[in-house]
Amino acid sequence: MGIATSLALEWLEPLRAYPSWLVLLCLAVATAGLFTLLAKPLRWGLYLVLTGLGALILLGFAVWLHG
Repeated sequence: MGIATSLALEWLEPLRAYPSWLVLLCLAVATAGLFTLLAKPLRWGLYLVLTGLGALILLGFAVWLHG
């Protein structure tokens, strides 16, 4: 674990040469872009899960009615 942390710190060390506000702004823009890219697939995944759950509940209710 210490090696990975050390490598990450070495890799990020050059960012200290830039103004902190610029680094944080770039990080915020990159994070917002990533969330935007993931929002649509996550939303459709949620729709599919909720639809499947509803179908499963209806199927269980139908089995219970005929049982």
